[in-house]
Amino acid sequence: MVLPFSSPQLLLTLVAACAVMGLGQAALFTFQPLLMAATGLSLARINGAFALGSALFLVGTPLWALVGDRIGRKPVLMVALAGFLVSHVFLLGLVLACRAGRLSGDAVGVGLLLSRVVYGLTVSGLVTATQGWLVAGWPADKRLLGLSRLSAGLTFGRLVGPLLAAATLWVSPLGPLWLVALAALPVLAALGGLAEARTMPTVATVRPWPVWRGLAPYWLVAFVSQCTLGLVQYVTASWLVARLHWSPEVAAARLGGMMGLAGAGSLAVQLLLLPRLARAERQAVRAAWGLVPALALMPLTGSGWSAWLGLASLAAVLALVVPTYTHRAVEVTGAGHPGRVSAALATAHTVGYTVSAALGGWLFDRHPDAPLWLAVLGALLLAGTLGNVVRPSWEAAMP
Repeated sequence: MVLPFSSPQLLLTLVAACAVMGLGQAALFTFQPLLMAATGLSLARINGAFALGSALFLVGTPLWALVGDRIGRKPVLMVALAGFLVSHVFLLGLVLACRAGRLSGDAVGVGLLLSRVVYGLTVSGLVTATQGWLVAGWPADKRLLGLSRLSAGLTFGRLVGPLLAAATLWVSPLGPLWLVALAALPVLAALGGLAEARTMPTVATVRPWPVWRGLAPYWLVAFVSQCTLGLVQYVTASWLVARLHWSPEVAAARLGGMMGLAGAGSLAVQLLLLPRLARAERQAVRAAWGLVPALALMPLTGSGWSAWLGLASLAAVLALVVPTYTHRAVEVTGAGHPGRVSAALATAHTVGYTVSAALGGWLFDRHPDAPLWLAVLGALLLAGTLGNVVRPSWEAAMP
């Protein structure tokens, strides 16, 4: 069935696909102790496999964007969801075989690497396919709303993922693995019944590719936003232990509450505030400037409430900022290659988050506050660069 680009059923399917990816990302934290207990693998080895899967997004995302622009986004999205399903079913099979004594820990380690390679090379097309499908057909004045819905889907998956994973542990010790392994099936079934309405961009909207010169400021904004996010997320648990002298158990439990609150706030911004916000681009810049003191309070006060405030502010601000600069990047570079624009920004997100993982741990070993001060500098740079890229839009809108 061919649906209009803006039909509720199509949008719901695309949002659900993003939610599946978010659920899988959030469940990684549940997977780690589960895999260690079931296979005997070290945390370093497990994290190395997860990192490999993430690094492959740098290869897969731009390639799938090119494919999507040529053959359509539905095939790319089908491959991404199928890869998500296959990689996690394979991982579940490895763990079951190891628990039954049929595979050694080393064999499971090799299988884990293979499963993450499949994941990285296929799921890397999911975000660019959903964003490209939406941007290609939605009217320009509706794109920001649509992109905010996709971001809300990712956020919702990240929010409910840990909660559902914890609930499934009451059913089976491998409940979280079963949950993630089967999560993509309903969305695949829904997507299979839809047909993509292909439209060719007009000559006026097509611009030569690559458009890296025009995208460079947006790539920088995307990189800085995720680097700032990662610097805070990767060190907060250890920072709570070092600065507040909480036990690891208490720190983990309270951090879970903080992340839940942050996720709920992010979802509220994307679903309730952004669609009703007048002059969203100007408000996004103001929110980015407000993030600077919110993050600075963490190292300045070394208190639990400042961590709550910092994480909640970071999630809410990025929920507003990311759809804003994505929408503006598509406007500036033209709608002829929306998948490639989304891919460029997704690559910047991946690089930023990866760099923050490396920097955060290295800086924390030198001083617990060091990564947070770098995050404050990142927030300053984010506000300044975001203002530069969106200011022409609101100046053009002024009477």
